Amino acid sequence: MLLEFRVKNFRTYKEEACFSMIASNYDKTEREAENVFPEEKFDLRVLKSAAIYGANASGKSKFVEALGFVKWFVLNSFQSLKVVDPIPVQNFSLSNITERQPSAFELVFFQDGTIFRYGFEVNPEKVEKEWLFRREKRKEVKIFERDGDEVIGHPDHFKISKNEFFKPFIRSNCLLLSSAAQANDKEIEKIMNWFKKLAMFSGLDSSVPEKMTVYKSWDPKIKERILALLVAADTGIVNYNVEMSPHFQLTDPKTGWGVIDFDKLKNPLAHIDGVKTTHFKYNEETGMTEEVEFSMVKDESGGTRKFFALAYPILEALTEGNTLVVDELDSNLHPNLAEKIISLFNSADNKNGAQLIFNTHNTNILNSNLMRRDQVWFVEKDIYGAAKLYSLADIQVRKNDKFEKEYLDGRYGAVPYLVELENLMTLRDVQRRFN
Repeated sequence: MLLEFRVKNFRTYKEEACFSMIASNYDKTEREAENVFPEEKFDLRVLKSAAIYGANASGKSKFVEALGFVKWFVLNSFQSLKVVDPIPVQNFSLSNITERQPSAFELVFFQDGTIFRYGFEVNPEKVEKEWLFRREKRKEVKIFERDGDEVIGHPDHFKISKNEFFKPFIRSNCLLLSSAAQANDKEIEKIMNWFKKLAMFSGLDSSVPEKMTVYKSWDPKIKERILALLVAADTGIVNYNVEMSPHFQLTDPKTGWGVIDFDKLKNPLAHIDGVKTTHFKYNEETGMTEEVEFSMVKDESGGTRKFFALAYPILEALTEGNTLVVDELDSNLHPNLAEKIISLFNSADNKNGAQLIFNTHNTNILNSNLMRRDQVWFVEKDIYGAAKLYSLADIQVRKNDKFEKEYLDGRYGAVPYLVELENLMTLRDVQRRFN
């Protein structure tokens, strides 16, 4: 479970932005059983979902990009970057001060009964600082701390730092965490597993999760659960089947029968031709129904296809208690369908601590009674182009306030400033004069 994420001097975030999934204490009776996961070992109340609102180009997607960069850099910096390669990080470029300073990131998360706090400071040339702490009881213990190429490691929990064999693994453009994973360090393996299970998708491009859902549909038990989601969402689909590309079909030399090359399908991003869905066709004369086959790509709506694409990532998160992050969740989705997805996480049945974090323009959610105030976040840019992140729980509001109306009225900020139409006409006149 993600507990906290901090980012500073990255893209539109000049000052430190702190995003927290720890439930506030302002009202412990507000959807407590549905929206809050009680972590008893550390006496924590962790939110199961969070929505981020803001105007276009305000920094919502850049927040997701920041989290995505951390995940990518942790998992790939050692293997994907050569010694001479620059680090693909971009700081806040609209200030002459921040352009000379490193970008900073820190996460606090819960994994396998342990709270980890991990962070780093980095510029395109090198990793300047890096740190890892863990807490299994009350006291936080330092696993390692890095300053440039100098590493101070815990004598028991990070023994490889004293190993001469490990020193060549430490590179200026590579995270120590990523390097330690190559040495099969048990402690580091727990952390890497959390990052691997952190699922992140763009709502504007459903191709990756769609292929994952199709690939996993070869498991009859998973397909049954995916189908149950499609039926519950009132898509009209009563069944579906995967249609394989000939590239993944083989002929058994002994029987001559067609078989699937599952070795090639181990890659969840493997190309698959499509999905055939089944609907009921009603005969008004006889009162009977028959099955009709549709193409998921050609015949189904964009909303149905997107819901299908997200089906497996949603089920995986709910089953394993993972964190799912979706940029532009409401893109191509009916508001009721988006609320259906949110309700799967904001439910007393979500007992594994699964989390959904998403960006949205769907203001209906604010009046849906699905979200607590501490689950609603806003991003707003100032006149200098710097983004600020803040929660509705930080604003003086009352329980019975009409949050959707007040947000659209601009009371909470994070809405676009629209120029009056009269001014637009004036601008056109000016343009005509210069043309």
